[in-house]
This record gives sequence, structure tokens and C-alpha cells, in this order.
Amino acid sequence: MTKILKQKKSIKSVAFANQKMSCSKASYATVCNTIANKPNIDQILGYHSGKLRKDLEVDKTRNIGLLYVLLSELLFGKYQSIRGGGQLKRKIVQHEKSLRETKALVVKTELNPSLIMFPRYVRVNSLKCTLQGLVKELRHEMDLRGFSKEKIFLDGCVPDLLVLNPNMSLPWHDLNLVKEGKAILQDKSSCFSGLALVNGNEKQIRGDIIDACAAPGNKTCHIAALLYQQLSSANASKKKQTVFAFDRSSSRIKILNDRMATVAPAVVAINSKQDFPIEISPTHQDFLQSDPSDPRFKNVKAILLDPSCSGSGIVNTPDRLADKISESDKNRLKSLSSFQLVALKHAMSFPNVERIVYSTCSIHKEENEDVVAVALQESNAMINDKSLHWNLVLPVSLSSWHRRGLKHDLLTEDQTNCLIRVNGLDGDDTNGFFVSYFERGMITQTTKSMTTPRINIVEGVESIYNGEFAALEQNDVETQTNLKKVEKAFVPVEEKPTVGKKENDVISSQKSATTTGAMPKKKEKRLNWKRKQVELKRMRLQKKGK
Repeated sequence: MTKILKQKKSIKSVAFANQKMSCSKASYATVCNTIANKPNIDQILGYHSGKLRKDLEVDKTRNIGLLYVLLSELLFGKYQSIRGGGQLKRKIVQHEKSLRETKALVVKTELNPSLIMFPRYVRVNSLKCTLQGLVKELRHEMDLRGFSKEKIFLDGCVPDLLVLNPNMSLPWHDLNLVKEGKAILQDKSSCFSGLALVNGNEKQIRGDIIDACAAPGNKTCHIAALLYQQLSSANASKKKQTVFAFDRSSSRIKILNDRMATVAPAVVAINSKQDFPIEISPTHQDFLQSDPSDPRFKNVKAILLDPSCSGSGIVNTPDRLADKISESDKNRLKSLSSFQLVALKHAMSFPNVERIVYSTCSIHKEENEDVVAVALQESNAMINDKSLHWNLVLPVSLSSWHRRGLKHDLLTEDQTNCLIRVNGLDGDDTNGFFVSYFERGMITQTTKSMTTPRINIVEGVESIYNGEFAALEQNDVETQTNLKKVEKAFVPVEEKPTVGKKENDVISSQKSATTTGAMPKKKEKRLNWKRKQVELKRMRLQKKGK
């Protein structure tokens, strides 16, 4: 937790950085809940000119992560108490009364760390499998686990993207079709970047591509798959194309290499067959340090830039909750947007590049429209030949998407209408995202291109997804009622009741223990077991269509 707070790292990168140490589910959940509660904790500590912050000596505390964990457990935890001991606990307990009183004053609504539920998205990796082949394998896995009646849909925006029930409890990461790289577990909105770059114009990219911030590699693999699909067209160029996958981090480039060896073994440079038309070349280098005049990149025609961002659009993944710590921190946003602007202008400086996609998983204007507007203005000011100026273009492949850019003083209405926005909190059924697509020179879009992509329905697939799983995101009234009945009526019985004690006395004493909150662990486990049975019954009824 301390590393997450001080080094601005994600939960996953900290929890699983050391392969010799394992992170328990309980620890992982505790950190996620602490991060979700941090804005409220900061409000409490900052109240009355930061009195409690000074009393607890927060700024002098070396183990700041542990301090936040203990405060989260005391003020927002299930038991409203601190487990364990130590100096930090003693210090917090001294101010417990003030902390609770301040909480009652400043915290109007407690944050619920539970996450928004979107459909499960599975992208078919066409480098290793066909749509029909993957659906057949997936159906087999579903049948083995009792989900034969569950429906599989196709997404209407991203080709080869399957949409499934989010409550279908398949062991996704243990399935062979995922381990072998045939199926990519990728959110819908994160597919927009590659789709906009490769299919943004009806013309094929006739050259190499740079993925400027590639690790862990899902977007890199998607680009390669889309390029490979283009080769089936009659007028497609058969010349070999290279995707340079940049990352400056040693640990992340290793993740990228391992990932590509699984999902695209035939196209990774070190294993590539000479006759395969696509090649992925992992490049351990900071993209900002790359030389646009380097002979290696003379044939680069397109760049995908999906840089580090605040992650403020991610609303359903605990791994990214850490990115929301500084959501309101203007200095953090300023620093990120400055880096993003430099990176985008650097991409625009490659002399032979014809198209660029700049994307983020942020909803902040500072990281999106602001960066795009300034980059356009400053980069074009350096180019004397107007026929080589950069232009915002609506990508053909996303032209049917309904949500567009925000109004901006430096952008025209036509330009903001070229920008793609996704809002997971406003019914888009996927995490928040932003995509901008640039082309150099004259814009040559055709009316014919501005159509919804054709989606092929194969055996085993129901139809195009049209919000069929949206109702599952709402609370099930019947289930909630049953849970309340269980909590109210279920009285756990001791396995070995005291000899000679009357049954009514035993039950009475158990009820008393339950109502006072001093529930023994065995009773707590039994109650949790009963809750789980109710939930399983609800899921079985859903499968039967009742």
C-alpha cells in the first residue's frame, strides 16, 4: 500500500512484482477497499485545517500505507475495528472518538468499493484461431460446467469480439483457450485504439507500425491480427509489415515478450517465419528517445500512442483503483498531460507517418481534448507545407459510435465530432476511454465508408449484443429479500451444546451473541455459507430462465 501511495504504481504491479512472494486474496481485497475509502479518509484528516492529520502525524509516518489500512478498517471496515496491534494502532485509538465524530460530520455518503459490472468481453485472436473455432471450444467449456443454456453474443462495433454473461463463473484464466492465446480477455473500449488505427481509413496501411507504449501487449496483438485480416482482400499489399512494440521498462518488456510468445508466436521477430507477412518486434526503448530519422523507422506509416494516464475511466477493475488516488490532484493531471503532449508531438514528428491514434483510459479533458488541441496547433505551426498538416478525422471503423468529444475553445465542432469518448458510468457497457485519430494531408473519406462494420454470425452465437445483460447489473430484489430473511431467521447451532442445557437457553444465548455483534467464527462461517447457497440458487434460476 505504501508503494502504491508513494510511487503511484498499480495494485497488480506491486502485488505480483516479486514472483517468490504470493499475495493472498484477503490482502488484495484489503488494499482495494483501502484505496476506495481513501478520498473519505483524506476528507476526515483534512477537516478543521487538518487537525487530525497533525495529531496522527500523518506526514511524518514512514509506513503511510499501513496507516491508511488501519484507518480504513476502523472507520469503514466490516467490523469497525482494528485487527492486530502496534504503535500505529495505539496512536489511532487515542484519537478514535475524534475520528468517528469527524466522519459523521464530513462523510455524507460512504464509498461502496463494489465495482460496476459490465459484460464479459472475449476477443478472438485471429492470429491463432477463427471465430467459429473459438466459439466451438468455448461452447464445449460452457457445457462441461453446466452453462449450456447461456447465450453468446457478438459485439456490434468491434469485429470478432464476443459478449458473455458477466455472472457466468467460468475459471477464465485457467481455460486452455485463454492460456494458449486463442481468446484474449480484453475490454471492449480498449479494442477501439487498434481498430481506429488499422481500419480508420478504408485504405490499407502500406508500411510499418509503432506501438509506442506497448506492454502488456493486448493492443499490439490486436493490431497484428487486424493487419493479418486485411491480407485476405484482393487488393491488399503482400509486403511484409513490422509492428515495433516499444516499452522502456525492463520488467514490462519481459511481460510483453512472454505475452507475444503466447498470443502471436508466429509473428514475434525472434521466432518469425520468413514467409509470414506480419512481424512483431519488441523494442526495449523509451519512445521519446527514439530518433524519427532512424533508418529502422523509415517505412513507419502509422503510430499508436496509448500512454500512461490517470486511469479515471476504469470503473470496474480493482487493479486500476490505485490510479484514482490523485483524480482530484491537479498537479498530477498537469504532469500527466504534459508528458502526453510531448509524446504526441514526438509521434507527429516522424516524417513518413501518415496516421496516428492517440488514446487514453481517462475521462479528464486535460488528458484528452486539451492534449489533442495543443498538439495539433503546435505541430502544424512547425510544418510549412500545409498539405502535410495533421488533421483530426472520424475513424471509419468507429463512425457509428454515439459519444463524441467535449466542446473545446481550440477545436471546431467538426473536430470534436471526430473524437470518440466512452463513459462507463453512463450506460456504455464498457470502461471509460478516449480515442483521437489523425491523418496527415488531405482527408479522403467516402460516404460509403461511413457504415456499421459487417458482423458475421456463426453457429453457437445468438446475435448482435443489444444490452441483454444490462438487467443483471441491477440488484436482484428477490435475492436481497432472501438474504435479509436468512440473516434474521437463521440461528446457527453449536456443534456440541453444553450438556444439560435446555435447547431454548442455547438458542437464546446464541441470539444474544448475534445481536451484540460478538458472533463466533463458526457461526459467522455458517451464516456466510447460507448466504452463498442463496446466491447459487439465484444463479441456477437464471440459467433455467425462471
